[in-house]
Amino acid sequence: MRCKKCNARLAAHDLWCVSCGSQSPAVKTDLASMPVLKNTWSSLSGHWSEYVPVSGFAIILGIIPIAAIAYILSFVISLDTMNDIQYVLNLLIKSVLFSIFLPFALIPFSLFDSPQSYSLKRVSCASIFSSYGRYFVFSIVNALFFALIHVVCFGLPGFASDPILRLVWIVLLNYWIAIVLPAPVLMETQGLSPFKAIVKSYRHFHDVRWNIYLLSLVLSLVNLLAFGLALFPLLFTLPISYFVVRDYTLKLVGFELLEYRIV
Repeated sequence: MRCKKCNARLAAHDLWCVSCGSQSPAVKTDLASMPVLKNTWSSLSGHWSEYVPVSGFAIILGIIPIAAIAYILSFVISLDTMNDIQYVLNLLIKSVLFSIFLPFALIPFSLFDSPQSYSLKRVSCASIFSSYGRYFVFSIVNALFFALIHVVCFGLPGFASDPILRLVWIVLLNYWIAIVLPAPVLMETQGLSPFKAIVKSYRHFHDVRWNIYLLSLVLSLVNLLAFGLALFPLLFTLPISYFVVRDYTLKLVGFELLEYRIV
């Protein structure tokens, strides 16, 4: 492989040319996320019934309670009558409530039979409780980050923020999603804590962040559409999401992106 700009020879896993600093074609070809989605879809075809129990578990114990809590809190709590302390406490309570149920939607990442197979282990009490703790920590870290950027970008009842920060909030929200998407797979395959997995994803996958974001955007839209269609399609879209995130993360690891980092 050679650099398109200066024609210097590139190693198989070089993402940047050491001569001119240009990005190599590998980011848009070898590490593109959409072909991985297509390949994962093909690998899952014909085995959908195997994933229904795990998907149903994630929907009943994770997704439905989170949606119900969000719906109820939007009517019960009025932000207009809160002072600063009440406002912050409200965000913290929401963070904890969502973090209690979100792990049930993430635990399937710990149920892969092997990194190469497309089968899931049976859901059992042992598998749930052994994985719940680290996914609760993972959930609370994310929830607190969202609460923090919400306060910074939207301000408090007694302390308004600059309106331009609303746009910053959108950028931070989407960028954070692209950072944390590979983290559950790194937790399982690398034996990392939730915080270390997030940090490793941030440091090592910077060059393919747009690829990860595109994948997260497509999966979010597909699952939101499935949720809006009376939940039933989620039984099939959730397994796709779990496996494609695993496949793409393992592809990045196999490309030796964990061998260097962005300081």
